[in-house]
Amino acid sequence: MSIESEPSRPLRATRPRHRKRKPRKQPPYAYIRKAAELKAAGIPSARLLDKPEVMAIAGVSFPTIWTWMRDGKFPRARVVGGKSMWLSTEVDTWIAALPVRALKGDEQRSELV
Repeated sequence: MSIESEPSRPLRATRPRHRKRKPRKQPPYAYIRKAAELKAAGIPSARLLDKPEVMAIAGVSFPTIWTWMRDGKFPRARVVGGKSMWLSTEVDTWIAALPVRALKGDEQRSELV
């Protein structure tokens, strides 16, 4: 067999092929919008939230959430199919129980009146 008998192939770039990325999940703010719509309609919205959604809603990293769960400051996760999942109603209750931020001058106004 000679080299000339083989079909010629076009030369490819030497860059490695990259795997295609998986499409991202629905962003957590879409969940918040949908929950608000259901709440306005009087329909309770209970669904399971995965780790990235809970981290985005809480605005902290998973080690912080894990520490809060261990200390009893955050709802514990459930194991669903080997993954940690949270009930949206429990996360909503946790958010509702958070303290309201005091604004500058709040105490001074009550003293002046």
